[in-house]
Amino acid sequence: MTISRKKNLILAVSATVAILAVLFILFSAKPAYAGTVKPSGKTGGYTDRTRIQSELDKRGTVTLVKGKTYYLDGPLVLKSNKTINATGATVICKKTALINIPKVANYSAIKNCKVVGGLWKYSSNSGFHGSSVKLVHGDGIKFLNVTFRHAHASGHTLELVACRHVYIYNCNIAPLGSSGSQTEESIQLDVASHPTAYFLERKPFESKLAKKLLNGACCHNVTIEHCYISGNRGVVANYTRKSGGKYLKCTHSNITLKNNTIVGTKGEGVSMFNVVNAVITGNYIASNAPGSGSAYTIGLHFANFGVNPYMPKSHITVTNNTIKGGRQAFQVYSHTSTHYGTVWAANNKFYCKRGAGAAVKVPRNQCKSVTMKNNKTNSWNGK
Repeated sequence: MTISRKKNLILAVSATVAILAVLFILFSAKPAYAGTVKPSGKTGGYTDRTRIQSELDKRGTVTLVKGKTYYLDGPLVLKSNKTINATGATVICKKTALINIPKVANYSAIKNCKVVGGLWKYSSNSGFHGSSVKLVHGDGIKFLNVTFRHAHASGHTLELVACRHVYIYNCNIAPLGSSGSQTEESIQLDVASHPTAYFLERKPFESKLAKKLLNGACCHNVTIEHCYISGNRGVVANYTRKSGGKYLKCTHSNITLKNNTIVGTKGEGVSMFNVVNAVITGNYIASNAPGSGSAYTIGLHFANFGVNPYMPKSHITVTNNTIKGGRQAFQVYSHTSTHYGTVWAANNKFYCKRGAGAAVKVPRNQCKSVTMKNNKTNSWNGK
């Protein structure tokens, strides 16, 4: 073999070895996640918050390191098309954890936003006196596999104002501390009004936009499934009588609760106020409120307070649930001349402190159609 051929052979072998080495490194290395933020180790919270916010704004997706702890001295601001992946991480929040700052209304302030995983906690066991999450005029909001132990029992964990296409899956939500209030819920689906979302008139929100944002918009197409939810109330689609009753005609629509455990410790397990179309299936729902004389002790509480053209076309489906309450386990009731549409309740187990005969209250003269099929009613001792 000539010297020239030997040199060419050596070069070819060397090139092959180099290529194989590069391939080995590429395929054997652990995957790197774009937007990964390592914790600073500083408990003050400013450094972690600014790092996470910067990476989120720049890349659209931020990943927190599994098994690590982060500190936030203020809320992370969510914007459209952003994802926070906190799977396996702990996030200790000294104030509200997550907000958006809306500039426009009509479900266009924040779109396609997702929070995945993580244990989101308050900085002490007393709980934060306010909401953990405040999202307004959103469209396409997801909370997946998230655990919240942040809000005090006198506040809300998720406060969603005028949001649609919301998906809450496999989340574990409970407040910290205790309060005397019966009306504060862990998940609040709210109408955009001054009485219910007055925080939009204060910093860090832009008060000059409040009038445009507080337009009476409600929540639509909300699905909550495979979650554990506890609070003074569990889940509530809210309404308000204030402001001269101008918002009473506003309605939420298409609310689905599926395969959840939802407990109200001081009030109802679930309240669906001014809700057009709802599917409640496969859940355990209970009001552990003391007594049996108040509406706050109802397990699953549907009520209409407005005169509107939508409610007579409504469809309420309640199937395969175990529901427990004090005054009633399950009630559908209109406080106005507006009637409900179709109510279908089948294969449920209803438990009531006032006895089996009081477990269900669905006045047929307030509904276009009522079907009760294969339900079992029982008395309940509250335990």
